[in-house]
Amino acid sequence: MKFRILRYSAMTRREIFKSIAKWVLFSLVLLVSYTIEVTMPFASWQPYLTLTTAVAVSFFSEELSGVVFAAFAGMMHDLAMGSLFGFTSIWLMPCCLFVTLLVVNLIHRNILNFLWMNLIAVILVQSAELLFKYLIWRNHDIDVVLINYVLPALIATVILSAPLYLIIRQINKKLGVENNTDDILTAFEDVEDDEDKVRY
Repeated sequence: MKFRILRYSAMTRREIFKSIAKWVLFSLVLLVSYTIEVTMPFASWQPYLTLTTAVAVSFFSEELSGVVFAAFAGMMHDLAMGSLFGFTSIWLMPCCLFVTLLVVNLIHRNILNFLWMNLIAVILVQSAELLFKYLIWRNHDIDVVLINYVLPALIATVILSAPLYLIIRQINKKLGVENNTDDILTAFEDVEDDEDKVRY
C-alpha cells in the first residue's frame, strides 16, 4: 500500500483559474457560516458551521491547503464565539489534517464517512474548549453550558452538516483539479528525461 503526504504537480492556466475559483467559493461558504454563528438565528441551537466547513473542505482538499483553511476557520470561530483568538485553530488544524490523510490513504469519500469524522472533530475541539475554559478552573457552570448550549449546538451541527457537505462536494466536483494516473506517470517520465539530458 502506497501512502502519500503532499503532491506537487504542474497546472495549466485553466486549472489555476478553476483552483482559484474553488477556493473563493470555499471562502464564501466559510463567510456565510461565520455570519450565521455571529447573528445566532437558531438561539441556543447554534451550529458550529465554521468547524464543519473546515472539515468538509479538508475532506476534499490537499493536506497543506486543508490545514491552512482550518487555521482561518478556527480563528473565525473564535471571533464568532468570543473565545481566545487562535485557540480553536490549534485543535482544528490537526483534526483536519488527519481527516485529509484518512481520506487520501484509507477511506472513501462519502457522506457517511464525513458525518462521523466531522462529529469526532467537532467533539474534540469543543471538549478542548470545555477543558481549558471550565474544567481546569473548576467552573460550576459547566453543567449548564454543556446541557443548554453545547449539546443542542452539536445536534444542530450534525443536522446541518449533510447539506453543507453537499455544497462543498458540488463546488469541488465542478472546480476541482484532479490528476489521473496517466498524468502522474507522464510527469515522472519527463523528470527522468530531463535527468538523462543533464547527465549526457
